[in-house]
Amino acid sequence: VPFVPDDLVARAHAVIRRTHGSAGELLPRLRIGDLEIDVLNRKVLAGEHELHLTSLEQALLYLLAANAGTVLTREQILDALWGTDFVIESNVVDRHVRALRAKLQNDWHKPRYIETVPNAGYRFIPISRTEKN
Repeated sequence: VPFVPDDLVARAHAVIRRTHGSAGELLPRLRIGDLEIDVLNRKVLAGEHELHLTSLEQALLYLLAANAGTVLTREQILDALWGTDFVIESNVVDRHVRALRAKLQNDWHKPRYIETVPNAGYRFIPISRTEKN
């Protein structure tokens, strides 16, 4: 599913609004620790290295990072990235998170960016925790 950058930002903004009850400023370029996500130019940098992510992986990363510190359920991720009308396999979010972690070199045992919250969903680790590693 190719994402138009404006659409991706709008979808992430909608998740923030539903999750937090209000919408803060949402930027097309996020920098968290050594990770930079630029949806307008479709680039993701980890330190000096550019990561080659699919559109969907970039959308997932942006969605999680824009909501850093907040647990997003699989249903929230599905709704934001595929829409509420789309019927897909139940493990599709897990598969995409696993692929994204591999490209980020994010070991799920000692997560640097994305952690699994058992029986809840996924959370992007806030910068204060990532800087300690």
